[in-house]
Amino acid sequence: MKQYKKFFTGPRKLLLALSVLLCVWFGTAYGASAAGGDYTENEISMDVVCGYDGHVKGGRYLPVQVILTNGQETDSAGQIQIKTLESNNDIYQHDYPVEVPAGEKVEKHLFLPVGNRSDQIFVSYVDGNGSQLANKRVKLEFGTDTPELFVGILSDTPEKLSCWDGIGVDYSMMMTRTMTFTTENFPDNRMGLDMVDVLIISNYRIRDLSEDQSRTLVEWVRNGGIMVLGTGMRVDDTLGRFAPELLEQSYDAPQVEQISMGAEYDQEGPSDADLEIPCVEFLLSGGTVIQSDESRTLLATVPYSQGIIAVAAYDLTDIEGFCIQNPSFMDHVLTQIIGETRLSRLAEEVYSGDSGQYWSVRNVINTGNVRRLPNMALYAMEIIIYIILAGLGLYIFFRQRDLSQLYRSSVVVLSLIFTVIIYLMGNRTRFRDVFYTYAQFQEVSWDSVSENVYMNMRAPYSRPYQVELQEGYTVKPVTGAYYYGNDNQVRFTGDEACKVDISHLEDATRVTVRDVPAFEPRYFQMDKTVKNEDQIGFYGSLEIDHGKISGEITSQFKEKMENCTVFFNDKLIYLGDVEPGQTVEVGNYPALEYPKNHSFDVASYLSGQSAFDQANIEDDAYVEAVEKTNLLSFYLDYYMPSYLSAARVVGIKTNSGSHSGLIRAGDVEGRTVASSNVDVYSSEDEILYRQATQRQPKIISGNYDENSNALFGMDPVTLEYSLGSDIWIQRLTMDFVSDEFLQNGSGTLLKFSGNIYFYNHSTGSFDKQEPAKRDYDSADLAPYLSPGNTITVKYVYENNSEYNWDVLLPVLNVMGRTIDDRD
Repeated sequence: MKQYKKFFTGPRKLLLALSVLLCVWFGTAYGASAAGGDYTENEISMDVVCGYDGHVKGGRYLPVQVILTNGQETDSAGQIQIKTLESNNDIYQHDYPVEVPAGEKVEKHLFLPVGNRSDQIFVSYVDGNGSQLANKRVKLEFGTDTPELFVGILSDTPEKLSCWDGIGVDYSMMMTRTMTFTTENFPDNRMGLDMVDVLIISNYRIRDLSEDQSRTLVEWVRNGGIMVLGTGMRVDDTLGRFAPELLEQSYDAPQVEQISMGAEYDQEGPSDADLEIPCVEFLLSGGTVIQSDESRTLLATVPYSQGIIAVAAYDLTDIEGFCIQNPSFMDHVLTQIIGETRLSRLAEEVYSGDSGQYWSVRNVINTGNVRRLPNMALYAMEIIIYIILAGLGLYIFFRQRDLSQLYRSSVVVLSLIFTVIIYLMGNRTRFRDVFYTYAQFQEVSWDSVSENVYMNMRAPYSRPYQVELQEGYTVKPVTGAYYYGNDNQVRFTGDEACKVDISHLEDATRVTVRDVPAFEPRYFQMDKTVKNEDQIGFYGSLEIDHGKISGEITSQFKEKMENCTVFFNDKLIYLGDVEPGQTVEVGNYPALEYPKNHSFDVASYLSGQSAFDQANIEDDAYVEAVEKTNLLSFYLDYYMPSYLSAARVVGIKTNSGSHSGLIRAGDVEGRTVASSNVDVYSSEDEILYRQATQRQPKIISGNYDENSNALFGMDPVTLEYSLGSDIWIQRLTMDFVSDEFLQNGSGTLLKFSGNIYFYNHSTGSFDKQEPAKRDYDSADLAPYLSPGNTITVKYVYENNSEYNWDVLLPVLNVMGRTIDDRD
């Protein structure tokens, strides 16, 4: 033992230590060199960037940038696989083909539909042999504490619009988060803007965008986006691009003027909120004024298909200092532009995702062909006949002939015969393969056709099945919220097998469904926009003459269009069925005042469902009416703007059997709602027709629902209507909801009946109006119009002894000339 210790002392001990260190160093160096060589020379590396500045929104298309670097000496072809957890806790996988040449780097810009509250995704690269060569887990940052409103900024001076970040909107129900775009990074695909709720464009030349970027911007607004345009000295660069579509007349040259941003922002004294900045005078066609300074419009909005365009008379970068001092101004502007209804829907998305859309879509397409239902009476009759024959008939027959020994065998034969009969009877009702139902919504203009399709896929078995969709469609799952039917979140590590695999191929999209029960529905949204090469659509124009609507509408669709209807502001004209190439004279049909925000009552009237006394699923006409009601109700809720500067013609076409426009193979059943806008002209030049509720009435007292134009509660309602300071009013009409919707509707609608009072500015009191009077000329209105063309109306409902719901008020419509042309 002493010799052992003595051996490891002195120089020998030092030499041994140095030897160990050298071995460790060489081993480490060799290992590092090998690892580094494998990573840079023999492997494929992958980087992933998601969202805008790392922040995302669930239920939207997520921009994903995947960067693949091939360090191998051979080319690699495979696919990028991305797994995500949908809102209903099902795992979906999206596959994208990609080729990475040897020694090169490839960037793929993808748009991934992500579920609500899916806080991570798993990205991997798999080669042609199915080997996973790279993978990455990506954490997604959601604003779950306070719902976020994503505001895009497109400006040459974005730093002057940074004050719009972190603003509480609508009593801080939502918090803004800004993201900056440039000409270089602005998306050229509509899905690239899907995360954005509001886009502010100010101090920027829109024509600097490429053709694809400009088309993306327009498509995004048309499909529900909200765009705010600043003008000022650069009005030609912003508003000039949209002026022909939005303005009633050309805008004036910008001038530096003093304007008041609002007395409520005077902090120390009068005129404290006055600014001297370049401004532009403009008049939006059918616009709603949000901000004004006496007779000047400072900010107004106008519907643009399903979206909204807001135009400011000034450059938003010129009011940076005012916005910093008065953040409540930005809150007010965003709340008024977006509207409380849409804000509530956006805020709800954070918690429920697409659940509202999911249940609406489910009602529309989770149906079946009732003609496939078995005839229960026929089956019952067959069973009775079998029992009679097997129990008594055969027994008596063979006994009378002394052939009782044949009875048992004859019963077996009879049973086999009836089994075959029942099987043959079920051919009409039996599903043998995957079947599809869909609802399609087409917005048709002279140059393009925008399609939104909701498809339901079901199989009569539980084994996997595959569907190939036609090329050109984007595909997005439609799922319910995670808490519907799911008590707990599932474990998601990226190693789990997916239930649905969506392969985004170059010429098609392949959907593979696995491990689902028989007949379980799978919903998908498919979108695309194509050129209108066949010039389909509704064409024509309408003319208004003192409130009467006339004109011609021609259908250039290739199929018969059913239940055709013209919508114009608060009125509709039901045309019925229109054949291809047929021209209809609109003036031959009555114009009805329809209830706002009551889509089911309107849809059931148009479909004919309200005409049935009771439900009867054995009646083909009734079933067809119910299906059309669900379809039209969905359309009115999701696709019909609140106000239209033009008229919109809507019709339904029915398709069944092989529909090659949606899937490569298979039979589908569904209907399409197609719509086109047609221009509306006045019978006299310079005459304006305007709906008073285009500008939100100011509630003086009482309980009023602006979405339905209805009062509720027990107290009288007093409203101040702004009729527009740019018009000399010659006539005002009070139009009540037509009786057709009250008599045949759901039974919950009540038309206002009671006393109506106008506020008299001369006497300072309210004057009671004649109960039957509906039409007022300029002389009648003289004591009731304020200098700013407002009129204050008090409604006293006759049944004010109990709480009332949804009492529909009349719609005020005005006719007149512009101020400059009244002489």
